[in-house]
Amino acid sequence: MKNLLTIVIPCKNEENYIVPLLEDLLQQHGIEDVRIIIADADSTDATVPLIKTFKDELNVEIIKGGPVSVGRNNGAALVTTPYILFLDADVRFFHPRAISDTFHQMQVEGLDLMTLSIKNYGNDWRASFFFWAFNIINTIMTKKTPFAIGAFFLTRKDTFNYFGGFPNKYETSEDYILSKKYHAKYFKIGDHYFGQDERRFKKLGYLGMLKYMAVNFLNRNNLKHFEKAKVNYWN
Repeated sequence: MKNLLTIVIPCKNEENYIVPLLEDLLQQHGIEDVRIIIADADSTDATVPLIKTFKDELNVEIIKGGPVSVGRNNGAALVTTPYILFLDADVRFFHPRAISDTFHQMQVEGLDLMTLSIKNYGNDWRASFFFWAFNIINTIMTKKTPFAIGAFFLTRKDTFNYFGGFPNKYETSEDYILSKKYHAKYFKIGDHYFGQDERRFKKLGYLGMLKYMAVNFLNRNNLKHFEKAKVNYWN
């Protein structure tokens, strides 16, 4: 797959998460030697030194990042393969063929965009319930409006470039804003899961996250709302 797929990961101060993700990537079947571009936004903790410890095991490189969309787009600009997989630094995988199976489905079915459902790998049942509910809603909604979660955003590079990449002007929901440009006919949610924990809920609070999601949903067709929305998970 090294000539077909490149993985791009934006990050900043992810010393508590980046190692488990890279260890999971080591365990993923079929992605040996796949290029991994990590766009680091001037981390001040041990993130960069920790990434460098994997250079003998993974085809990983570190580039200049920035805000999430900027980091993703900086990485995408260096991609020479026909497919790009964008991951977040706090992602985990539950199955060793999550990436290769999803990629194979994308090729066989001629899709432009894929994502996976999300599952909590933390200990808070409220996060597990929230992710479960989100998966149901997303499965229903994306039959007409695709939504590939930025934490697992697998796309054809030419389609991604055609739509101009992730919109830098939005601090939140940039993954949804880009996803909805894709045609629903060429989008699917794969059979596997990717994992995240409850850290975003801890930052915003469960009621705060619920309000955030509800307001974004009600304004899903109002781009002016997303221009004003401010949610920075890194600060």
